[in-house]
Amino acid sequence: MTMNNDQAVDHLQKLLGTVRDGETGFRDAAEHAEAASLKTLFQARSAQRTKLAAELEAKITALGSQPRERGSVGAALHRTWLNVRDAVTGRDDYAVVAEAERGEDVAISNYQEALNDAALPADLRDFVQAQYAQVKSSHDEIRDLKHRMEADKK
Repeated sequence: MTMNNDQAVDHLQKLLGTVRDGETGFRDAAEHAEAASLKTLFQARSAQRTKLAAELEAKITALGSQPRERGSVGAALHRTWLNVRDAVTGRDDYAVVAEAERGEDVAISNYQEALNDAALPADLRDFVQAQYAQVKSSHDEIRDLKHRMEADKK
């Protein structure tokens, strides 16, 4: 079964929302992190997501559609809830890293969902796979960092 243009664009729009959410999430994480190394890491990840978003916008435009302007509603609600929680409980670097990993888990899932669609055209599959590799690498680095921080707490 072949995917039509609208279905392909829908996948790309969802990924665009995902990377925009990540861009915002990492920027927020950089602001809340105490350690300079974490601030630098999160700023770099935010910049990476800006680049991925630009690539997705170009691909969506090339397919004859307009990129959506915002991230996902679910992510916006999640960030709002975190801001309320953080106002009450405060945040340490471990909590910031743990939340970043949770965001990366969602990004991985969204990319895998697109890649699991057998009808995704080969050229788009290659494009999505290349972005997925970057997101997966980021996820794994943040996951490993979280595990090191957990071990250091013991």
